[in-house]
Amino acid sequence: MIVYNILVVIVAAISLPYILIRFKGKERKQRLGFIGKPFSQKTIWIHAASVGEVNAAKDLIKKIHNNQQVVVTTMTATGQKIASSLPVKTFFLPFDCILMMLRAYKRLQPKAIVLVETEFWPNMLWIAKLKKIPVFVVNGRLSDKSFRNYLRTSFFWKTPWKAIKAVSAQTKLDMEKFKKLDFSDVKNNGNLKFNIQLPFYHKKELRNEYGYSEKDFIVVWGSSRPGEEKLLRSIFASLEEKITDLCLIVVPRHLNRMSEIKEIFPDFGLFSRENRKSKHIIVDEMGQLAKLYSIADLAIVGGSFYDFGGHNPLEPAFYGIPIIMGPYYSSCQDSVNKLQKNEAIVISDPKNLKNDIISLFYNEEIRKKLGKRAKKTMQENSDNLQNTYNFLKERLQNV
Repeated sequence: MIVYNILVVIVAAISLPYILIRFKGKERKQRLGFIGKPFSQKTIWIHAASVGEVNAAKDLIKKIHNNQQVVVTTMTATGQKIASSLPVKTFFLPFDCILMMLRAYKRLQPKAIVLVETEFWPNMLWIAKLKKIPVFVVNGRLSDKSFRNYLRTSFFWKTPWKAIKAVSAQTKLDMEKFKKLDFSDVKNNGNLKFNIQLPFYHKKELRNEYGYSEKDFIVVWGSSRPGEEKLLRSIFASLEEKITDLCLIVVPRHLNRMSEIKEIFPDFGLFSRENRKSKHIIVDEMGQLAKLYSIADLAIVGGSFYDFGGHNPLEPAFYGIPIIMGPYYSSCQDSVNKLQKNEAIVISDPKNLKNDIISLFYNEEIRKKLGKRAKKTMQENSDNLQNTYNFLKERLQNV
């Protein structure tokens, strides 16, 4: 930990000009640990990094809040926006610098900490261990890559991980991985993302708002990653030729790639422009994906056609939208496996993607069945929330 903290101080000193420029006002203060006046009573501190984690944990947070004083921290601004809709106090997570984290602990007054998925920060955990504050992981998951990295660096994590008293894992495989890393009290309670509750949108009205008609065939490529935009470009002409009233909406995973994506699609419009005349759109704003999935005729979930591990297919499933994914989905394998079991998803690849899209366009009945089965898969796994809550409630009774 000494070497880690020396490195953190060096990086923080070098990054200070960027921090002052990048972060403003309240966010800058909170990133530095200045969260405000200390809470008057002990809290349950829940950390959910970004939009996906916050959406997955929203109902769990509400259940805990019924009996406890709860505070929520996030890493991203979009996650913060979603969290701020909850009936709890929300803050940005401070940088993992020892002094900044100590400030946060002093103000948040946690009696227990709940980490959503696998957001491990060494100083955050180390301080919890020193203060004897129990940490619990919910919806815990470990990709194959993360698991291998943690195995190699277990000598470093051994001490911080002693703060973690229990893990509620997403799948049986995740449970086994946590056990192999010497975590105790690990149980498979299922994936909370099957319980996501997204806003309801009136499909026809929202289409009209965005300038689309009922007859348009809208394909939303969500969370696209490098190489996938070029793949889409390579089949674009064929899709336009075969699919009448085709409308493509590309939602990149990371907006810092926007200039690169604009070069690939110079003829596409931008979502942020009020008067969108192009039927093909690049989305240049964060936090729009779920809303756009809700108006789609077909969802293509990105990060899956090249080896990025895939992204969450359960958002389009929530809206009953037929889904295509590529062959790389290790980061969401359980979700995909359950959808596959119900014949609720099409697994494609770069070679077959064009034909799979065209085939679904011409077969409305199959699209409807895929969407209904996806929605059914969500409902069949709806007990994951109660299982996770019961697991956590039992352990919070002792703090």
